[in-house]
Amino acid sequence: MTDYIPLLTRILASVAAGFFLGFERQYHRQPAGLKTHILICTGSTLLMIVSLLLAGGLTVLNGTARQLSDPGRVAAQVVSGIGFLGGGAIIRQGFNIKGLTTAATIWVAAAIGLAIGMGAYFAAGVTLVSILLVLVLMEKFETRFFPSKSIKTLYLVFREKYFNYDALVHELHELKIVVGNMDVSRTMDSDRIRLSLQVHIPQQVNIEQLTDTLQRIGTLVKLELTTNEKPTR
Repeated sequence: MTDYIPLLTRILASVAAGFFLGFERQYHRQPAGLKTHILICTGSTLLMIVSLLLAGGLTVLNGTARQLSDPGRVAAQVVSGIGFLGGGAIIRQGFNIKGLTTAATIWVAAAIGLAIGMGAYFAAGVTLVSILLVLVLMEKFETRFFPSKSIKTLYLVFREKYFNYDALVHELHELKIVVGNMDVSRTMDSDRIRLSLQVHIPQQVNIEQLTDTLQRIGTLVKLELTTNEKPTR
């Protein structure tokens, strides 16, 4: 039994690493949470162990493990395969792209699992701690310097006959409103043009001022201004 302690240690270490990464993702209510990260990290560790065993690069004798060959082939396949799983965590909701951070943690979980499978505990541990610190501290940093409430969706409906696109851009610029994205649509049986814009609006600009300004550039039929939900990382 003592001969298999090094292997059991690696498996248990990968379960623990996956747990900590998954807990942080689960806390942010991401679909890829505890179970997903634990499975990815542990699976990567097991694949690395199996690769070493099949290649004769890992021998268990008297409780010691020795690496004798390069396990790079399996590691490369794991990295390629995990990209498809990470891609599934990325979704687009309106103007927002969500899940990029979760996709990155999935990739890191696989990398940590591979490192543990090779017995590189120090590198895996330092990476795990560093990533957890980044996830926690960057959340506070982004909230402080990049408040999501300043990003809004502006939905406008104009009568096309009196609508002037250049005038719209000019007036928004005068109000110091920064446009990130703009979608324009028009139905063939209607004289109305619809615009959906993702904008950064200064705090001093209110809805009344914005409405009065836009009414000067054409016949404004409808205006909606909604605060974007804070992107789920």
